[in-house]
Amino acid sequence: MKLLIESWRKFINEQNESAPKVVTVDFDDTIRMTEDGNPNPIVITKIRKFKAHGAKVYIVTSRKDTMDNKLFIDDFLDTHDVPHDGIYLTNMKDKWYNVNELGSDMHFDDDDEEFKAIRHHIKEFPEDKQNIKLIKVDWKTGKVKEIDAELDEAVGPNPWAICTKSVGRKDKEKYESCVLKVKKKHGIKK
Repeated sequence: MKLLIESWRKFINEQNESAPKVVTVDFDDTIRMTEDGNPNPIVITKIRKFKAHGAKVYIVTSRKDTMDNKLFIDDFLDTHDVPHDGIYLTNMKDKWYNVNELGSDMHFDDDDEEFKAIRHHIKEFPEDKQNIKLIKVDWKTGKVKEIDAELDEAVGPNPWAICTKSVGRKDKEKYESCVLKVKKKHGIKK
């Protein structure tokens, strides 16, 4: 009986660890389909599920940071009952900065250029790598597809960044032990 309870707890913990805590979502052609102005029920349903499970959901759009744009987006989200924790307008800049700053575990977008920018930033600054799932939204159909496997192949985990974040560098022995464990876990030889 004890083994059964321990197995169940382990299963529940694994499920909780894999659920995203912070989700970022593009607006145009992701939540709102531009061609007809209708809401994307596939993405909105996912947002509602994430919120129901306690995730923070932020809207991150490349739109110009104007009051009209903020009001339009907020009105659309309210009208279609899309729960969220904030709206970020990047003023036509890469969304990576907001996605990274918010600590996003998962990002939904229709724009291949945004995914290229995310890959570029992670390659240039591996210490900023997060275990972020990238979800591609088809701008015509609204369907979603996970593409983070491509990102993980491009850039592996950075043991030094992981350990700096998790244990800090003050205790050198603890830090070095952490780096060795992360390297072993991911099969890193260097």
